Amino acid sequence: MEIKSFFCKNRCNGWALSSAVIVLMAALPCLVVFYYFFSPSTEVWEHIRTYLLKEYILTSAGLAAGVFFLSTLIAVPLAWIVAMYDFPGKKFMSFGLALPLAIPPYIGAYTYSGIFGYTGFIQSFIRNYTSVNPNPDFFDIMNLKGAIIIFALFLYPYTYMIVSSFLHKQSAQFIEAGKLLGKNSWGLFFRLFLPLSKTAVIGGATLVVLEVLSDYGVVSYFGLPVFSTAIFKAWISFTDTQSALRLSAFLLAGAMVAGGGAVFLKGRGGLSPSSAKIRPVQPTRLTGLKKFGVMFFSYGIFFLGILLPVGQMAVWSIQSRHNISYKNLGHMFFNSIWLALVSSIIILVLALIVANYHRLFKNIFSKIYSSIIILGYSIPGTVIAVTMLVLFLNLDRMAGIGLANTIFMVIAGYIARYIAISFQALERGFEKTGNRFTESARLLGSGYLGSLIKVDIPMIKGALISAFVLTFMDIAKELPIVLFLRPFNFYTLSTKVFEYAHDEMIPESSAASLLIILISSAPMLLLYYLEKRKEKA
Repeated sequence: MEIKSFFCKNRCNGWALSSAVIVLMAALPCLVVFYYFFSPSTEVWEHIRTYLLKEYILTSAGLAAGVFFLSTLIAVPLAWIVAMYDFPGKKFMSFGLALPLAIPPYIGAYTYSGIFGYTGFIQSFIRNYTSVNPNPDFFDIMNLKGAIIIFALFLYPYTYMIVSSFLHKQSAQFIEAGKLLGKNSWGLFFRLFLPLSKTAVIGGATLVVLEVLSDYGVVSYFGLPVFSTAIFKAWISFTDTQSALRLSAFLLAGAMVAGGGAVFLKGRGGLSPSSAKIRPVQPTRLTGLKKFGVMFFSYGIFFLGILLPVGQMAVWSIQSRHNISYKNLGHMFFNSIWLALVSSIIILVLALIVANYHRLFKNIFSKIYSSIIILGYSIPGTVIAVTMLVLFLNLDRMAGIGLANTIFMVIAGYIARYIAISFQALERGFEKTGNRFTESARLLGSGYLGSLIKVDIPMIKGALISAFVLTFMDIAKELPIVLFLRPFNFYTLSTKVFEYAHDEMIPESSAASLLIILISSAPMLLLYYLEKRKEKA
């Protein structure tokens, strides 16, 4: 009786109930996978388990590990260079090196496969202007090694931005202390910077791995035997939902291992950001070979990650302009914008409810809700797609509500996948403001909802903007959820790019690809502008 009374007194309110429903929506993919994992196996699953499962595990693990190390190898030196050295173009490069994140890896894969293909620029140039007959196999990037390079090239900004932000919060005293101990640039990098930034590096690299595990566009185009492609092969080719969900369980477990491993490693060593008054690091002006080396590395990554793919897409879009229906392109652009807008607004509102409950009611339930919400981002998009379809088809069969293969199903998938992004941004905003203003409003007779609208929301306006922008950017680029859950004959820019690529019409996909990059880069520019304005304030 006391337990029931305690529960009702502390948790039976509108915020708790609303948060519970929202968290349940975010947890649905995991619940569906867990339920079907223990169902009786089928002949298809026995075949997969006997002959294919080992290959899926090894290829997926190899891909994730390769991207983890290569993206870190690119991102960490870049963050160090931008923070520690002064060189021509540094101010632009500090932001420009994050721009490859605006290009989804699947678009990068399509573009580079075209560049290195038989009719691409490189092989055509060699054939036409030299006496060498290039070996097509030498330029083939549609394999595991090529996929690792593509992912690393377009996902390294996750690690780069997190490590750069971490460095900017450190005081120059750390660097000066290292120099007093006789450390040169290499010594400072390996003996001071790497241990100091361990937490940030692991956090960024883990995000990269989760994006790799969630990908479908690159691995399906390259024909890699990984879990993402295996799930849809079992689901669509073999029409075996149970096998698809069992494979989803393995992929989900891999994502959980990646996330859990990151938490474990971050807890063992690594230093926290400086809490003392920060004296910014004064960059060292480089000359001679050091200056050339730094510029070559940073400008080279910027060229490969932005200039070359965007330039090639621009050329292709001009060459294929007569083969494109700009009216249809406009419809797809509109579909992408409104779907991302509506989904982001819904996700923002839902995340605000849970974040506010977590802030106001510090209890075991709020902590559990927070953990489940954050866990949602580790669920790959392919898993969400298959579980949402199974769930909505069963709901239609039982209740006849007719929500399967509707936009509502797509938005539900987005909620499960991306609510963690908005929630974490809002949680950071609430941590900065605290509860004292809410408590004052409560003393003046305002309710929780009234104080949230009139007091808290204006104070976390920056966090709200960041949450919305980050969610919008991810949804605008997203492929597997919208590809497999959309209504019949509903196209977004990403689904059309996928269709063009698999029809071997890479040049025709360029116009839509450039629009996706434009939509994705605009929010990044907005966040960069807001961050700079906050620094000046």
